[in-house]
Amino acid sequence: MRHSTFLEVNLGLLQENFLKIKSFSSAKILPMVKADAYGNGIIAISKYLVEQCEVRTLGCASLGEALHVFNQCPDLNAEMMVFSDSEISNPELAEAYANLAITPVLHQRSDVEAVLHNPVLSKIPITLKINTGMNRLGLSLDELAELAPKLKTRGVKHLMTHFSCSYYSLKDGDKSHRQMDEFKKAKDILKNAGVEVKETSVANSGAIEQKFGMNETYIRPGLMLYGPPSVEPRIWDGHQISKLQTKILKTFIVKKGTPVGYGINVAGEDGFIAIIPIGYADLSVTTASGAELMINGHKAKIFARVNMDMSFLIFDASVAGKLKAGDSIEFWNHDNRTIADLAIQMKTIPYQLMCGVTNRIPRIYKVK
Repeated sequence: MRHSTFLEVNLGLLQENFLKIKSFSSAKILPMVKADAYGNGIIAISKYLVEQCEVRTLGCASLGEALHVFNQCPDLNAEMMVFSDSEISNPELAEAYANLAITPVLHQRSDVEAVLHNPVLSKIPITLKINTGMNRLGLSLDELAELAPKLKTRGVKHLMTHFSCSYYSLKDGDKSHRQMDEFKKAKDILKNAGVEVKETSVANSGAIEQKFGMNETYIRPGLMLYGPPSVEPRIWDGHQISKLQTKILKTFIVKKGTPVGYGINVAGEDGFIAIIPIGYADLSVTTASGAELMINGHKAKIFARVNMDMSFLIFDASVAGKLKAGDSIEFWNHDNRTIADLAIQMKTIPYQLMCGVTNRIPRIYKVK
């Protein structure tokens, strides 16, 4: 664990993002808290969303994530929906769905059959994901039509799909619109078979910020709850809720031609180097070398190889004396542009930076 290096998560900013999303539509909000709430801490985030934002349904990726939440928060007044790795066909694990407020999203025929024929699962609500063109998870329309007669008695509590291109600017006739047309066909298949559908959802973050798919029962924000905009040109102006803070371990002046760190990494000119205690075991990105960032008002570049436990920042030689060992610095802050720009510099995406903050870095929670 680190001490002077930590991820500060501002729950007040999370609430501001939530309320801004809520103002977009009368639909209910189903926040995604998968991947440790995008690196921000699934337990603290889930509790805050339920207790302070009055959320009643949360989305995660695996049964293990849902069980972790309820093991840590047994009195949490919410339902957890498991979107992909449900383990519903595993008889040793499926009982969790009968005993806890956890609902599997059924995305393949075998899982639907398992729920319909397992007496232990006779009371769990049927939630179906439809493949409308992303071709990842989901029932095809043909499979849905074949299963529809078997669903008539129990009905479908929640019908959903997932957009593959909603992070691009939407245009009539594009992939997202075609997926929406396929989803309407899925609703028609069930309606014509006499299957009641109580709830629906389609809109992920990219669709929400473009106000597309907002007329369903739920919208499902993920990244936009926690960080930077996803659509270019940028639309969403929510907050980056986390701030990654660290310190300088050591500074020294480096002359042109001096090797630094592992391998053959030679200073191209005279400069000033600061070593920070963030390496690839802290932030899981090894493509960071060469990325530019602002450190306490000074332009820096990540230099040489990223080590397991530390990285080198190189500044212009004129910075010497303006930064020293022990100084606190921010790797990114609550301005969503800082992490978005840093991700571009590191040849990655904000998702990976946020989810890549490992457990060596503690999370500190503040309310604005």
